[in-house]
Amino acid sequence: MIRPSDAHEPDEHRADAIITPATMLVVAVIVVGTAVRVLLAATIGLGVDESYAVAVARQWSLGYFDHPPLAFWIAGAVARLTGHENGFVMRLPFIVMFAGTTWLVYRIGARQFGEWAGAYAALLVNLAPVFSVSTGGWILPDGPLMFFLLLAVACLTRALLENGGPALSWWIAAGLAAGLALLSKYQAVLPIVGLLTFLLTQPAARRRLRTPGPYVGGALAALLFTPVIAWNARHGWASFRFQLARGASEPGLHLGALLENVGGQAGYLLPWIWLPLVAVLWRGLVRGPRDAKRWFFICLAIWPIGLFTLVALGGKPGLPHWPAAGYLMLFPLLGDVVASRMARGDARVRRWLAASAIAFAIILAIVATQTATGWMTRLVPGLFRRGDPTLEALDWTDLRTTLATRGLLRDSSLFVASTSWIEGGKIAYALGERVTVVCLCRNPHHFAYLHEQRALFGRDALLLDRTRGSSDAARRYAPYFATIDSLAPVVVRRGGYPALTIAVFRAHDFRVPYPMHTE
Repeated sequence: MIRPSDAHEPDEHRADAIITPATMLVVAVIVVGTAVRVLLAATIGLGVDESYAVAVARQWSLGYFDHPPLAFWIAGAVARLTGHENGFVMRLPFIVMFAGTTWLVYRIGARQFGEWAGAYAALLVNLAPVFSVSTGGWILPDGPLMFFLLLAVACLTRALLENGGPALSWWIAAGLAAGLALLSKYQAVLPIVGLLTFLLTQPAARRRLRTPGPYVGGALAALLFTPVIAWNARHGWASFRFQLARGASEPGLHLGALLENVGGQAGYLLPWIWLPLVAVLWRGLVRGPRDAKRWFFICLAIWPIGLFTLVALGGKPGLPHWPAAGYLMLFPLLGDVVASRMARGDARVRRWLAASAIAFAIILAIVATQTATGWMTRLVPGLFRRGDPTLEALDWTDLRTTLATRGLLRDSSLFVASTSWIEGGKIAYALGERVTVVCLCRNPHHFAYLHEQRALFGRDALLLDRTRGSSDAARRYAPYFATIDSLAPVVVRRGGYPALTIAVFRAHDFRVPYPMHTE
């Protein structure tokens, strides 16, 4: 049996031998974490990106405007197999996938740094909200991305850091996993660049470039990515252009945007976990290639973290979860540090772990209950002066109920028009797949490819526009319809209280296509 005092000593045979206290800890983390995510999936509505994913996944495609197709394929497959678009059921594959992600973090850390290192790494991943909550249970590309990246890393450690059998077989498995990661999200290319960095900078690993493994694995990954290439080639490289434009810079250096970016990363990981991760990253950079195992994880981490942090100097802070794939690679190193200090009886680390778990539970409970009921909004009026972000996870079920009660969904010739892709996803998910929803806006994202505008000419539309007071949609859309009549708005409630208002218009005779940008 492994004792905590042995935690910092890697022994691959011992780690595989029997069920140990470290393994039991990881199993407990997976069971409890999965139960919490199932509870959240059953009580919290779909977020903006989730609703959008469900809506656009109704049409199978080789690629999608925002991301590669794998997450959309999963969502669409679940909807077709079950015969309905139940958000709880559609989240289940992503919840299961994160259970696998947790296990992979454990196994990678255990094989390279010892069982307790792997166990603590798995625990800490589950205490970081960007992984435990969004990656762990939402209908997003991040879940498949992290799972398949770690699967590739597990294979690569066998091929590069261990004598785990025929190296070519591990390279083949790594290539297949990397290809599925690329089919999940474009960011997967950055850890792959990190792998190349390791192969070029670590003397022992550099010799592997004279073997067929890296090239076979790379070819397989590229082959799996070809559906994305094919879709983009037929659509003017729209997805690539959109993603590259998100990092476009403005003149000068913008330190404020950089600080906002770094602050967001710390918040998404929780500052008391983010700082130790940065510390192990810095330590690994200082030690360099002479420590092959640690340098391997540093190389995988540095490109996503470095690129998505420095790009903020161009003036756009970006999204805090973009570097998450890089931080994920640092958890085995942090687990090793924690295991070593725990083995020495460091009470401060034990208290830090306990406090991290308690703080995460408290934060999660506050945010989850606010999202489900809106109690903080009522308790402290004006708390969210710039808008309540938890409203993003409110399903607009009242919209369908109200429109159906008014008889506005009986006319099959009517289509529904949204004024933004964000609202379009919420509307499409709420109304169901039988209602045609189009996005008449400048940046419709993948809605632009779902329905041809000219095929809708001559038909009437229900024009829906979320308001924060009044709506000028009738004036803005007057050039595209013969006439527009204002109808009674719809109030969407949360916890029995009004949460948001949707203006409703009956637009007659769609006759002029709305100009759109698809980049």
